[in-house]
Amino acid sequence: MEPPDFVLEVLSARTWKHDVGRKLDCYQRMGVRECLLFDAAGEDRAGTGKALWGFAMTPERREPLAEVALPNGDRGVASAVLGLVAHVVKRTPPSAPDEIWALAMRWHDPATGTDIPDYDEAVAAVQAARELAEAARTRADVARRGTQAPRIRADAERARADAEIARADAARRELRPLGAGSRNLRSGFG
Repeated sequence: MEPPDFVLEVLSARTWKHDVGRKLDCYQRMGVRECLLFDAAGEDRAGTGKALWGFAMTPERREPLAEVALPNGDRGVASAVLGLVAHVVKRTPPSAPDEIWALAMRWHDPATGTDIPDYDEAVAAVQAARELAEAARTRADVARRGTQAPRIRADAERARADAEIARADAARRELRPLGAGSRNLRSGFG
């Protein structure tokens, strides 16, 4: 079985020593090319001074992943394997913007210059797209009804006109025998 090219290890209070020690060694021996470590608690347990760091690895050596500046000025860790930049953001509750509830890791796509949406953002985007689609359907239904009304009126007028023509034709047919008889009467007087 082939090892993964990339591993993201989220450190926990209980296992962080194992995560940055034996587990990292194991990943290296397995042939994992990159390992990113994220200390979500931001407690600097590993003593790096960072909440996010990583290594490019070969079986013989480990090289720190490059830090890069993002367009907003923040710093991130570049993954050559993924072609993305990981960076840390502080999550704050909307009701208390001065509080920090947690650190979160985000992925930035250098090709587009934007962050990849997280779950909540993706759900909100899907909901917004649904709302836009529903509004478009409603506008289309209203427009369809709007264009149907003149068509319905025209069809009704056409039906009335057809009925009038049918009545006129019927009356003409009824008058023909009378017209023929009146000619006969005229011809008899002549």
